[in-house]
Amino acid sequence: MIAPMQDFRPIHHWLGRIRIVLVAPSHPGNVGAAARAMQVMGLRSLWVVDPEDPRIAQRSEAVALSSGAAQVLGDAQVGTLAEALGPVSWGCALSARAREFEPPRLSVEQACEELLSHLDQQPDGQAALVFGPERAGLTNEQLLACGHVCSLDVEPHFSSLNLSQAVQVMAYALRRAARGRSPDPAAANAGLGNQRPTARPADHAALMGLHEHLLRVAKQVGYFDPQVPGRFEERLLRLLARKEMWEDEVQMLRGLCTEIERRS
Repeated sequence: MIAPMQDFRPIHHWLGRIRIVLVAPSHPGNVGAAARAMQVMGLRSLWVVDPEDPRIAQRSEAVALSSGAAQVLGDAQVGTLAEALGPVSWGCALSARAREFEPPRLSVEQACEELLSHLDQQPDGQAALVFGPERAGLTNEQLLACGHVCSLDVEPHFSSLNLSQAVQVMAYALRRAARGRSPDPAAANAGLGNQRPTARPADHAALMGLHEHLLRVAKQVGYFDPQVPGRFEERLLRLLARKEMWEDEVQMLRGLCTEIERRS
């Protein structure tokens, strides 16, 4: 029997603030196996978005393949992608398929480092990894809503990985990256500094609110026609996701939009 590695409990300073989000999963077994992968690696927060079966996490196949990961499976939340990402200030979509409009692709290692660095700088921040449906993957809109995109290093001619296997790969990579940092959360934050100590990154809900406000103003002034949308909405989502925005910046832009609405 392989002896477990030394228990660095402080790694949960990071892992406890990371959500795993499964979008529209169709197989209960994948949800159960994903819960098992998460609990083994110290991740606790599982969200199931718009599943075909709202009780998918309670099905016997899910319970069986969770192999006792009752804590994660039993606490799984079911909701919309907007709800799953609402309080999240750093999100990343997993996708093998390249899109015309997408953020720069990160490797697994880069994604883990960026995620953990973000959590270091934001002690109350939350992060999410978002996985698409088994058959079709994430839509362009869902991918852009996440802000970042990551792909696994796999064979180009056979890149399809089982959903729970993809969760396992990312969960393990996150745990290894967290172990590579200081086991002392206070030391991990020391010396990092925060260029804007009085500001906070805007979360997903704030960015989507700004997106809707900008669309409304663009429509009001005649710049955007919903009947002939083109790629305006996708381009706007990509712009908002390209660089981390702060709460005061979102408030400033929404204030500008409100003034434009008032004067139009």
